[in-house]
Amino acid sequence: MTISEKDSTPQAPLGDRLPVILNIYGRVMAGVMMLLGLREWGIIVGIFDGAVGSFETMPAAWKIATMHLAVVDLVASVGLWQRVAWGNVVWVYAALAEIAMHTVFIGTFGGDLPIVLFHFVTLGVYLALFMIERRRETR
Repeated sequence: MTISEKDSTPQAPLGDRLPVILNIYGRVMAGVMMLLGLREWGIIVGIFDGAVGSFETMPAAWKIATMHLAVVDLVASVGLWQRVAWGNVVWVYAALAEIAMHTVFIGTFGGDLPIVLFHFVTLGVYLALFMIERRRETR
């Protein structure tokens, strides 16, 4: 018996699976954003130090960015988990804010290539999946 004979269940076409893939991707990103937000809260409450030391000794710009990301990352996490439209918007905003911190404002916040690449890749994957789904819906 060959593999094709063993698995006689018909496979769903890619167009039918794209919404499921996007939902799973959104839930995974919700978990990641929750971890990123909890990391920021860990810095605020003093569980561990941030990139420039403890929260109490950080410059004002770092404190504001840390507090901002602590809230926005967790809000994005909730929205992504619930799979509501505003969750995607807040997630894109949070990712772009952190990318801007480490590229546009590199003099203030320094460069963090791993986090910048992470956000670029995750946003690119989401954009590609979203565009493919929309293109299939219009057919």
